[in-house]
Amino acid sequence: MGWLFMSTWAMGGFATPKAYLDDQFTYSPDENGGRQYGLRILKSVWSGSEYYAAAEPWNAEGTLPVFAVVCLVRWNPKAKSGEHFGYKDMTESMGPCYYRCPASVLDLLGPTDSEYAAGWRTRCRQQLALTRRRRPRPGDTLVLAEPMRFSDGYEGQSFAVIEYRKGIALKGRNGGYYRISRLMERAWTLVPASAAVGGVP
Repeated sequence: MGWLFMSTWAMGGFATPKAYLDDQFTYSPDENGGRQYGLRILKSVWSGSEYYAAAEPWNAEGTLPVFAVVCLVRWNPKAKSGEHFGYKDMTESMGPCYYRCPASVLDLLGPTDSEYAAGWRTRCRQQLALTRRRRPRPGDTLVLAEPMRFSDGYEGQSFAVIEYRKGIALKGRNGGYYRISRLMERAWTLVPASAAVGGVP
């Protein structure tokens, strides 16, 4: 399915994308309309640009295994175009390339025979393991899994972690200072300050 955009007044009184999407994915069976199962959201999380939900199909006879719903979200209530809210929905069996689903949703999912869904769940768990690491601290040395090339042409793999304007920056062997977007989602290791010698190994 492609993107669907709407204005806030078309959201049916729901104040946030999460509330609107929770309602959209909650419905009852309609045998006359050919819908044998209803759907209910057991847990959902909206991060701003992504929505993840554990959805359970059900009817009077019982339930089916819980699966994940993934939505890309665009939310700009002040957009002059009137396109305040937009979303693109998919299920885990479609192999979405977005892996920031929280454990609170993943833990509710049922068994699946979909190779795409299984692979997506594995990638999400791997992503969670990365984000749960200790954050780099000034004095540590951060070593990327693979060298990275920056816009100034410098290519580095090992960086000294320094304090910079109430945050952290990375200092390369060339003496330059760098920041890496979504650092906690990338593969790297730390040499703690107590073990680092000379700032950059």
